[in-house]
Amino acid sequence: MSFSYRLILFLTIALFCLPGCSRQSKPVSDTLPAPSGDPAVIGVLKQLIDSGDRFSGVAARNKMQELQPVAMAAGEKAQGLYYYLQGRLQYFADSAKPAAISYRRMLPATPLDTGSHIELYVLQQMGLIRLDLQKKIDDSTFAGMYHLLDLAARFHYTEIYRLYDLAAEIHFRYGVYDKAKRYAEMAMDSFPNKKDYYYLSYLMETQSRIAERQHDYKRALHYEDSALQLALKQPDSIRIATVYSALGVLYEETGDMEKGHRLMVQAFHIKERNNKVSFREYVNYGQMFLEEKDYPRAIFYINKAVDMAREPENAGNLSAAFSTLYNIYYENGDYKKAILYLDSASNMSLTEMEEQQLKKVMELQAINELKEQQHKTLDISRQYNNQAIILRQQRFILLIFGILLLVGAALTIVLIRQRKLRTLQHSTELEQRLLRSQMEPHFIFNTLAVLQSFIRHDEKEKSVKYLNKFARLLRLNLENSRHNLVQLHQEVEALENYLSLQAIRFGNVFDYEIHHIEGCEDMDIFIPPMLMQPFVENAIQHGMRNLPYKGHITIILQLHKELFHCVIEDNGLGIVEKNDREKNSLSGIITQERLKILSKQTGKLASIAVTDKKEKGGNGVKVTLIIPTQREK
Repeated sequence: MSFSYRLILFLTIALFCLPGCSRQSKPVSDTLPAPSGDPAVIGVLKQLIDSGDRFSGVAARNKMQELQPVAMAAGEKAQGLYYYLQGRLQYFADSAKPAAISYRRMLPATPLDTGSHIELYVLQQMGLIRLDLQKKIDDSTFAGMYHLLDLAARFHYTEIYRLYDLAAEIHFRYGVYDKAKRYAEMAMDSFPNKKDYYYLSYLMETQSRIAERQHDYKRALHYEDSALQLALKQPDSIRIATVYSALGVLYEETGDMEKGHRLMVQAFHIKERNNKVSFREYVNYGQMFLEEKDYPRAIFYINKAVDMAREPENAGNLSAAFSTLYNIYYENGDYKKAILYLDSASNMSLTEMEEQQLKKVMELQAINELKEQQHKTLDISRQYNNQAIILRQQRFILLIFGILLLVGAALTIVLIRQRKLRTLQHSTELEQRLLRSQMEPHFIFNTLAVLQSFIRHDEKEKSVKYLNKFARLLRLNLENSRHNLVQLHQEVEALENYLSLQAIRFGNVFDYEIHHIEGCEDMDIFIPPMLMQPFVENAIQHGMRNLPYKGHITIILQLHKELFHCVIEDNGLGIVEKNDREKNSLSGIITQERLKILSKQTGKLASIAVTDKKEKGGNGVKVTLIIPTQREK
């Protein structure tokens, strides 16, 4: 539909609606009927919602087909609860886009009356937040969660334990374990059904996971033992197996390997009998046999994990499985196969990065298409409902048309500008995520070539040390690319690994030193990822080549109040060629844009300065970065 046609349609509908609005004596939200329907059907749907992840799989899908005609005929609330269950099943099946569509169908298209629709609204927003948790956790995630907690308190939402459980999960994933613990305890205290041993076991296990992350293994075992006692009081064998598995991991971490292995085997056999073994459990089981040096059985179960990951072509899972196969063949002395699986793992890691970026682009397109379709449907509905009023009020058309034309044009211009700004902001964020998630393919291939050379010359110790550094760097880059902010010590660790690998790759033609910030590992300070590495790469690629003397790179890290200072200095050739200047300029432009966005977000100074030391009689280039820091929430 063209812009001019939409404008005329909007003005025409508004023209004939306006005089008739005087007949309405109540606000729109007051005229909405409260959600109603068959209490029996609503009760069945709520029981299925309370069953959590027990309601999944083929049996759940069959039950949903059976309930659909009944729920659709049972009123607005029953329909909303049905769509929530449908979205949750799609979420369990890793179908994020259909799940989002189902959640958005829970509420009527008419203006929302929050007080009457509070239960449906909270469930809908919780479902959408859980979908977002698969991609990111940022300020909008916490804002949405706190908004729901505020609404629940204001409208006396009776099932607030659901929100406390979600808040605990968000803080746990974000690494704020004290708050996660507090919300988990609140969920346990507010849960009304003290005979639902399945859910109580799950809540107790949540507290055990939090204690484990805090390295308080004694408390973690205490909570997990309680979770087991609760699980044994209910009939679901998968819940019992899940607790056995978690206990096994805890016992292994505390040094009791025999007991840990026994529990994990017990859990695995229960799930295998029920055909519920997950990809991660196959990998863990294979690694257990690897630790016992039972290589054939380890390979057997890892290959099962590979088969499971191949069905949906999950690049991340394939990368993890191939990495484990690499470890098995390497420890077994089959270095030829080890290299092949290492190469496959690296390819899958790169594919995963590409898929993540493509998925984000497709999700943005799908959301825009859905919004446009909703607007079209709403316009058609309004046009149809107001035809009777239009026929009675034609005498006002000339007078009101001129007024509404001016108002509508001004309103349309404002809306277009706002939409352009939002689109530009989304494009900028996506571009920055793409830029910082990239890792130079030549660097990866050259690194693997160096590793292959070490292995060919039977330099095992050197190969393992080099591989560990490369694996750590690759993992840090993958982890950091998923977040807008990373901890300072993680970024410094990635930089150290990068420098170490490059020094070996270039035959130690240069050395380096990093002046750390004392106590950096214990600070809850966050900065954007991949801001320093491009300039270190420039110093190596363009400053250290063909030097008649030993190259040297110095990195000085300092913290001044809320500002992080980084000085990168080398004794290389300086900025002497046009190509060097263009590449350095490109790095500077990209970083300038990122720093400009960061300055707007934080309200603090962010800058970059590049100096050619030849201008002062020296050698090399000096880069000074000033980056605003943010602290953990």
